[in-house]
Amino acid sequence: MPVTKFPHLSPEMNDGRITVAPGVKLSYVDRGRGAPIVFVPGWTFTKEVFEKQISEFSRKYRVISYDPRSQGASATTAEGNDYLTHAQDLAALLDGLQVRNPVLVGWSAGAHATLGFIKLRGPEAVAAHVVIDMPPKCMSYETEAWIEGTLEEISAVHTLYLRDGKGHADYIKLYAETVMVQRNLLPEELNWIVSLATKTKPLVAAQLFASCMFQDNNAAAVAVAKARPTLYFVAQHWAAKAVAHLKYLLPETKYVVFGGHMMFWEHPEAFNRVLDEFIQRSSTYGVPDEAV
Repeated sequence: MPVTKFPHLSPEMNDGRITVAPGVKLSYVDRGRGAPIVFVPGWTFTKEVFEKQISEFSRKYRVISYDPRSQGASATTAEGNDYLTHAQDLAALLDGLQVRNPVLVGWSAGAHATLGFIKLRGPEAVAAHVVIDMPPKCMSYETEAWIEGTLEEISAVHTLYLRDGKGHADYIKLYAETVMVQRNLLPEELNWIVSLATKTKPLVAAQLFASCMFQDNNAAAVAVAKARPTLYFVAQHWAAKAVAHLKYLLPETKYVVFGGHMMFWEHPEAFNRVLDEFIQRSSTYGVPDEAV
C-alpha cells in the first residue's frame, strides 16, 4: 500500500543557530533577500507553523522565523521562560542577524514578544507591526475589553491541563480542533500541530502560559499604532468584541477578520495576499535591509 505524502507539513527547518544569551542558542531560518519580515511563533509552537509564509514571502523579501527560547529546536532553559525575556531574545537575534527595521509579525502569544521588543527599542525600530489574533492585554475587569478569557477560564486551563505532558497535548488537540482551524483536520495534520507544540516541556508550557496571561502591552500597542503601520488579523469566533476594542484602543490600526486562530495556515493564500498588500501600502516601510 503506498505511503500517503503530506508535503504541506514541513519537516524541521534548521538554517542556523545563534547565541542570544549566555548558554542560549536559538534555531532559526533565514530565507530570501530584500526588506526583512520576521515571523514569531505563538505559545509553545515552532517556526515550522509558518511554512506557507516562509516559502511564499521569501520570493521577494528576506524572511526570518525562529523557535523561541525553550521551544522547538532552540535551547531549553530553567529561567527566562517569559515574554519579557523572549522580547530580549528577539532583539538579540535581530542584532546578531544584522536585521534593522523589520516588519514584525507575532502570532498569538508571539505578539507579546514583538510588543516587548517595541517596549525595549521603541516603535522607530520597526517598519510595521502585525498581530495575528492576540489582544495586547490578556486579562481585564473591563467587560467590553477584548481579552483571552475570564479568570475562571484561564485558571481552568492552567490547573486542569498544564500539569503534565499529556495535559498539554490534550489542550493543544482541543484548541486545534475547536479554535485554531475551522474544518475537520486530517489525523496527520492534527498530529503535526500537536507535535510542534509539545516539543516544549510541560513545566515550560505552564510558565509561558502564565506569563502570556499576565501581559499588559496596551501602551506598546498604542505607541506603535501611532507611529508605524499596524495590522491585526482577527479570528471570526471573537470578531465583534475584538474589532470594537481595536477601534476604541487603536483607532489608527487596520484589521481584517477571517478564519480561526491559525488562519494563516488554514487560508494561506488569503492571508499572504492581505499581508503583502499591507506591506506594499505601508508608506514607512523601509528600503531593503542591506541598503539601510
